[in-house]
Amino acid sequence: MFLKGLILAMVMMEIYSEPQGPGYLPPSGGVAPRPGGGGGGGHPDEWAGDPVNYEYSYEVQDAAVALDFGHHEERKDDEAKGSYHVLLPDGRTQIVDYIADANGYRPMVRYEGTATYPAPGPQRGSDGEGYKY
Repeated sequence: MFLKGLILAMVMMEIYSEPQGPGYLPPSGGVAPRPGGGGGGGHPDEWAGDPVNYEYSYEVQDAAVALDFGHHEERKDDEAKGSYHVLLPDGRTQIVDYIADANGYRPMVRYEGTATYPAPGPQRGSDGEGYKY
């Protein structure tokens, strides 16, 4: 019996000492492979110094449900500039213009329009007694 236990222990040690499946390591060089670059070839840092330049925007407007918001951003090297806006429930539009660069994210918030609120009307429990416990 002791011999069977010893053999079983040795087999288990052998099984668990082998790598189980592929090993996943963090990427080297901190650079992701170029999209569409295929399975290999090239040094991972070959495009690391390329400038990061882009521009994008979107708008969403649906008057039936009072939606109006959007965003525009453009980036040139290490500086991104942009603006986003949203129609608030009080009828104003909140606009955020921003710059994001080595000094951080710096938003400038402003509002357009005049806030309007619904007219006071009957409230819940309008019997004048307030909350009931």
